[in-house]
Amino acid sequence: MEAASRLLCRISLLLLWLQPGLGRTRVVQAAPPGFIESSCPSRIFWVKLDKRFLQGKFFSLELVDPSGGIVLLDEQLAARCGYVLSEDVWGNPIFRASVLGCHVANKADELFSLTINIKVSSSPDMRQAATYTYPMYCTYSPWAPREIVCEENYMEVSVKSDVPAISDDDTATWMSALPEVQKVEYQVWQLIFLSPSGSTKIMVNGVSMSTVSSTSMYKQRWLLLLIDTTVSCPIDGTSFTDTAVTWTLPSIIPTLVPQEPTFVSKNISVGVDGQRIMHPVQNYILEHNKTHIRITIPIGTAGGRLKSTVANGVHGVIYSINLFLEHTWTDVDWHMTKYTVIKPITTPFMPRIPTVINNTLPEKRTFDVAFGSFLPDVSLVTITIGNVPLSPGEAEHHGYKVYEIPFPNGTKGFNLEVPFDDPAVLKEYVNRNETKYTLRVNYTLDVGPEMKPYNHPAEVECVVADIELPEAVGYCDKENLYLAVPVSALYQHWNLYIGNKLLNQQTVLSNRYLLTTNSTHLVLQVPLFTMGIIYEEVSFQRLKTRFDLALRKANTLETIKTFSVSCNFNSSAFIVCYPNGTVTVSAPMKTIPSINMGKTKLKDSTCKPKEFNEEQAFFQFHVSTCGTSLKFAGDHIIYENEISYEREILPAWGPPRITRDPDYRLTVLCYYPTKERLMHTAIVSNLPTNGSPPFGYGTMMVRSNVSGHRRTRQVLNIIARVSKDESFMELYEPNLTIVKPSLEPMFFEVELKDEEPNVELHLNNCWMTGSSDFKSTSQWNITVDGCGNENNKSVTEFYPVSVSRRVKHPAHFKRLAVRMLIPLLGQVHLHCTVTVCSPPKVSSGNIWTCGGWCDPTRKRMDQHSEPYSSLHGYVLAGPVWIVDPEPTEEKNI
Repeated sequence: MEAASRLLCRISLLLLWLQPGLGRTRVVQAAPPGFIESSCPSRIFWVKLDKRFLQGKFFSLELVDPSGGIVLLDEQLAARCGYVLSEDVWGNPIFRASVLGCHVANKADELFSLTINIKVSSSPDMRQAATYTYPMYCTYSPWAPREIVCEENYMEVSVKSDVPAISDDDTATWMSALPEVQKVEYQVWQLIFLSPSGSTKIMVNGVSMSTVSSTSMYKQRWLLLLIDTTVSCPIDGTSFTDTAVTWTLPSIIPTLVPQEPTFVSKNISVGVDGQRIMHPVQNYILEHNKTHIRITIPIGTAGGRLKSTVANGVHGVIYSINLFLEHTWTDVDWHMTKYTVIKPITTPFMPRIPTVINNTLPEKRTFDVAFGSFLPDVSLVTITIGNVPLSPGEAEHHGYKVYEIPFPNGTKGFNLEVPFDDPAVLKEYVNRNETKYTLRVNYTLDVGPEMKPYNHPAEVECVVADIELPEAVGYCDKENLYLAVPVSALYQHWNLYIGNKLLNQQTVLSNRYLLTTNSTHLVLQVPLFTMGIIYEEVSFQRLKTRFDLALRKANTLETIKTFSVSCNFNSSAFIVCYPNGTVTVSAPMKTIPSINMGKTKLKDSTCKPKEFNEEQAFFQFHVSTCGTSLKFAGDHIIYENEISYEREILPAWGPPRITRDPDYRLTVLCYYPTKERLMHTAIVSNLPTNGSPPFGYGTMMVRSNVSGHRRTRQVLNIIARVSKDESFMELYEPNLTIVKPSLEPMFFEVELKDEEPNVELHLNNCWMTGSSDFKSTSQWNITVDGCGNENNKSVTEFYPVSVSRRVKHPAHFKRLAVRMLIPLLGQVHLHCTVTVCSPPKVSSGNIWTCGGWCDPTRKRMDQHSEPYSSLHGYVLAGPVWIVDPEPTEEKNI
């Protein structure tokens, strides 16, 4: 009886709601055209109300009982009496009612009628509501012996029994005892409405079912009839993919077919919104076998609705469709059963990220951007370009084009066109001659019926080869090289560089260039002998030079192009200072009377000209040879040598008495920036320049008075050599490879080549490296401020110097030994910075030293002592090859 207590009789429901509608005055009027649509598929009253008429209004439904009573429809009544009030996929209110529901007039179980009142008001309390009365009629015949309907909020089962009519005398008695039994006017039916919430859940072939097992009783005097009114409906059975919806039901439900071997499926049909699909379109797939019935519907199929929406800032869609399935079968117990399921299906949220397609054609110089695709329920509100939000109309006024693009599948997109030259378009110079145009846009959309806001940023680019690289023109005169470069867009995208130096006013002035500009070009004049000149060929016959001007990107400094001018010069007087330390000099003959240029020499008299004629002598030597001296001046290293003439005297022996040769002295100076690196390699006639340090620049000064030259000269002639042992009697020649076993001491001697007795050589700082590079970073100190520096790599020891066959002035020498403390293999070089100074003219009784001294009682030399107090220099010794301890030999190289 517990199950029976949940069953409600149609008659009893009718009596409960007869009274509320009595005594009210109603204004009844005809419904507006198109407001109400109705049909009666599968014995169900089906009513649709047009939502457009109800926009901004409130409505309610009333049921008109056949006796004239008015009953207000609510959710509780709907579930108990076989009604459904919901919406279709388009948002239109839907009312469905079973022909066996409460308040339905029944004539011979074939003609059914139901009248409803639709009340519409602008107020939520339904004041001054307009009432539209709408009668409906439905015919249905013949009935199957058992019919089951599975609705959203109730389950219904009806059975037909061929039994005698019920006696009127006993009707009241049985009705009071068994309220689920009711009298039908013409035939006996058993009708039960059940709420799914009161059912039992079972699993049938993987599908969850809601089941109520019940038996109804019918009695007539001596007859008691038991009728099986069990009902079972699917709870869900839906599954989803990104492209399709699948609805699965069991083919055989054991609670409805106790004797499964007798089950025979007769017909399966499907429909949408109550309309049976007589010939299912190709998109609908209906499959069935002994265990399952499966309906597959592609998302977006006609009959359903795709609705746009936004979830957590993501654009997407939801697909809804109202399906029904009607399955007819036979079995031994019921002969025939008609099983109807009405199933509204709504998919979960499915993200649909819009796509931005760049359809830009560079030759049109206009961005052409497509954005989509979207359903028709999406509208474009604003487009933000350059941080300025614009409606589509405002965008048109700004010179943009915004329009919709319809697609064949019913979706749409939005197209945007923006010129490259618009101020909101970002422009960047890229590659060699291209501009990258970037458009940043933010779309704001209203999505779906709820008009949810959605923002989508986008960035599109287009690279166009629309920059013309400048072409330079080069030419020369007798003493200069020239480059003329167009100035159009020059400083917008590029800068000009000489080596690694930016061409600006400071570079022009410091290198003795001349720069002139006009409205179209800049012209750079470069003297033949200055920084930046590349000497491609230097010979006795000719001088071939080149000057390079690099065009570099202003933002990345990438070299885009190199402008070059190359010319041949015939010059009898020039000096070329190569990056590798090689110096080439063409010395002119400018004396009266003339001299034999073949007898000229450098400081080291063994260094003679390579070639000569009557008018010039051609020298080539390295800064580390031929008596070349060095000094630091500001941010330059200056190397000095001197070309002189060996005068012939008469007599050839004894004190000179007669000579006809003039005094010829030509001072040669090479200037190198201290920040650059000299490459100590062999001299070649054509030196590569790519990636090499720049050339230095040189000057030549004619000296005619030897004593005057000595009083004014500002360079030091210092050499450093390696001794074979601690006696410093034998020194390695420059052309020998020096090899020392590991951990044995190395002996170094630094000598000032000068005849002035009252000067002293001082070692400031000495360090060792594995490279001849002055600025090598891998180094360790040997001396610091003239003092030996002990460290974990080496120990330094100074040796005294006394007068000997080699030593005339001991103050001109410094000797030291370096012993390695850890095994070290490979080559090492000794680097030293030096100072040459002399004592003050007036002695104060103190002991003065040159430079620093380890004894703190000693006083530092006056920085302004004469004549060498401010002269500083640099010297390099080596390399010394350190090998594993084993016998070695000296060999010529």
